[in-house]
Amino acid sequence: MKRSRLLLAVLGIALSTAAVYVLLRQVGTRDLVRNIRGADPLWLAGACLLTVAGYWLRAARWGEILSPEAKVGQGRLFATTMVGFLAINTLPARLGELVRAYALARSERINTGTVLGSVVIERIFDLAALAGFWALSLLFAPYPSWFRWSGYVTIALSVAVTVGLSLLHASHYDADSLASRLRRFVPKRLLEPIERPVASFAAGLRVLGKPSTIAVAGLLTLAMWIVTGSVFLLVGRSMGLSLPLWSPFLLSFVVCMAIMVPSSPGFIGVLEASCVAGLALLGVDASRALAYGVLYHLTQIVPLVLLGGFYAMRGRLGPGRLNEVS
Repeated sequence: MKRSRLLLAVLGIALSTAAVYVLLRQVGTRDLVRNIRGADPLWLAGACLLTVAGYWLRAARWGEILSPEAKVGQGRLFATTMVGFLAINTLPARLGELVRAYALARSERINTGTVLGSVVIERIFDLAALAGFWALSLLFAPYPSWFRWSGYVTIALSVAVTVGLSLLHASHYDADSLASRLRRFVPKRLLEPIERPVASFAAGLRVLGKPSTIAVAGLLTLAMWIVTGSVFLLVGRSMGLSLPLWSPFLLSFVVCMAIMVPSSPGFIGVLEASCVAGLALLGVDASRALAYGVLYHLTQIVPLVLLGGFYAMRGRLGPGRLNEVS
């Protein structure tokens, strides 16, 4: 593992440890266990099924984004998605994204750089969805003034990255683009070593030139986040919490912002803390909110362990190979 990744891993583990310590100081272990045991397992099973459905839609969106460059079957995309997100939850520094790209590139004989480009486009769609959640939650959630700035940062980041990728896409397919003109001022010897990797990566961005494909991917993104957001409501029902229908906007945004922070593999502690923070805005006490966070975390981890582990072993992507990729 590279030194920078090792430092990120150490920092993430330290932050997760601190989060767990603070949470357990606020909530007694006995109260936490009591609230968890009181949850209805049927609602939790339904939440796990919705989690799987969300990944299925995510895989379908990935296939749509890749479609201008390669046609990949839904079954292969779903299996690779589950393996990749299992790796995200078990490897430090979000290396699972590399695993996902490597696994699909290897099985479908697509250039790894092209697959990585498609993964970046996926993240742009997700950032756009987060910005939309933030805007919608402003209509209902009593955010503190300092927290509202995180939404502005999210929107600015999504716009900046989209513009940058559009320019990169243009530089590969438009000879008169700004990026193409810049090549005239950069020494050829500096460009040659990176020209092929950049061209391969840009191929994964071809969807930016396909408005109809972008529209379909956008609709799949909407469906995916509606399904994923509904998991929050089902976990609440399992505990007898009647969360408002708009609460997934708030909780999705808070949780996703939190897991962008470096943390231990699996986002242990950080994810639970984000649930406590989000539910506090809804008037849920810390004891029940922490139990909610633990249960929600389980609905995300259990499907990945079962299905992701199954597909990883079937595809011979065991721990040794995952470490090799990272």
